Amino acid sequence: MKISEETLNNISALSKIKIDDDIKPKLIEDLEAIMAMVDEMNKIDTDKVEPMSHPIGDAQNLREDISDKNIDRDAFQKHAPKTDDGFYLTPKVIEQND
Repeated sequence: MKISEETLNNISALSKIKIDDDIKPKLIEDLEAIMAMVDEMNKIDTDKVEPMSHPIGDAQNLREDISDKNIDRDAFQKHAPKTDDGFYLTPKVIEQND
């Protein structure tokens, strides 16, 4: 699969990773090699291959999720930087695109 510089620029914009112009040719070459390898792997017939089990046979031993009315919200919120009417206030994290 051929990857154009325009495609690489689109990937760069979507991932918000700046790619220097001097490494673009090598990066395009590497990405094309990766895509060629994926194409080769997709040609392999895996219909008769049994799925592998998970290497860890045990299930995650998590506690039961139960409601507990004994939690003192006000005691926990004393340690929070900002609260309002029982809610934790956090900084705005919305980014603007240029």
